Amino acid sequence: MNDLERYRQLLAFSADGVHELDLRGHITRINASGCAVLCIADPAAALSQPLATFWPEAARDVLEASLATARTGRSMQFTQVLPSASGEPGWWLISVHPYVDATHQVDGMAVICHDITEAVEAKLALDTAIVGLASRLSLSESARAVSTVRNQRLDDQLARARVSHQQGAGREQSLKLQLGLASAAQAVAEHAALQSQKNEAIGQLVAGLSHDFSNMLQIAVVALSSIQDDPANLTDSQRRLLGYSMDGVHHAAQLAQRLLAFARVHRYTPEPVELVGIVGDIENFARHSLGAGMDFQIERAATALSTMCDRHAIEQAFINLCINARDACGGQGVITVRLGGLTVTAEHGSTLRPAGDYVTLAVIDNGSGMDESVRERLFEPYFTTKPEGSGTGLGLAQVYGVVRQAGGFVDVESTSGVGTTMTMVFPRLQLPSAD
Repeated sequence: MNDLERYRQLLAFSADGVHELDLRGHITRINASGCAVLCIADPAAALSQPLATFWPEAARDVLEASLATARTGRSMQFTQVLPSASGEPGWWLISVHPYVDATHQVDGMAVICHDITEAVEAKLALDTAIVGLASRLSLSESARAVSTVRNQRLDDQLARARVSHQQGAGREQSLKLQLGLASAAQAVAEHAALQSQKNEAIGQLVAGLSHDFSNMLQIAVVALSSIQDDPANLTDSQRRLLGYSMDGVHHAAQLAQRLLAFARVHRYTPEPVELVGIVGDIENFARHSLGAGMDFQIERAATALSTMCDRHAIEQAFINLCINARDACGGQGVITVRLGGLTVTAEHGSTLRPAGDYVTLAVIDNGSGMDESVRERLFEPYFTTKPEGSGTGLGLAQVYGVVRQAGGFVDVESTSGVGTTMTMVFPRLQLPSAD
């Protein structure tokens, strides 16, 4: 079976709708899920037709804008409501990506539709409940009491913002507290009979904390939004402080969502991903996790670095490496992220390091480094050199598991007193051209 046939079967297996287009935006290939997304009954008749003709008229402008961006070599994502065959509308995450040939010229495009209806409906239900609660609370308060509470909340937000600026390690301490709770949950779970029960308990604890924290932040967002809706009763200073408060709450909400994603409550779902994009999306969260004492630098690749893996698993593995690098530096040092490629020739290949073409994501620190005895046990579950209560010993085991599951390997270079380079190596995903 040649690579093209394997690729076609891979498209058929996917639950996501995949539409391959030429540079004009006309369909060249489409999988079964792609037909279902746009209610296409005759796939053969759809070939060579503009994809936009199968979209609702009101949504065609955003699709055409995304295709125009893809023709310049950049990817885009947006959400869109599309009608289903049953007549019920559904929410979709639309990803538009360019195909790039050997000369780095765009020679085609791919539009991937991922069903997010359940997640959107759950979010809408939560928002409705929060709005209802805020409405009932506001009705029970007098105008003077509301004004007093608003001013007090603004003062509290300002005080917390000042403390955050003066003590850059404050946010890091919050994350350490949550990791400490996860370590405590792990210690309890170690008395269970099966190893899997330990990991499940840790994941449930972190997910629960993140979920509850997110709910509380949503209430704060609604309350602050109600203040913004009545600007006439605010002074210029209060409006400025309110803006600071809204920025802080939204930032905290994003962090809570990241923590919820890292709780590993989702199943492993391999899909085509691009390492440069993943690092770009999670860069701000990584900087926040490392603390003010770390100099965080990213060396970006000039070309796309595509592989087949679970996006959330790569994000978690990347954060685990960054946290380990920070700890090796004692919270004061330099961490460099380097993206690139690697070719392993047949003469240098082995069972654990097969010959082939790979993409790489390396995390480099100038910390304490490791000796040979530590490197030999580096990926053992529950092995850690950190003091009791400061580490679980699961971070690097998770990194190793993610990379091996994707068909890659991990390179480790370390010298005591000099620093460490941890490189995740994934098989390069070679997407066929649209010809």
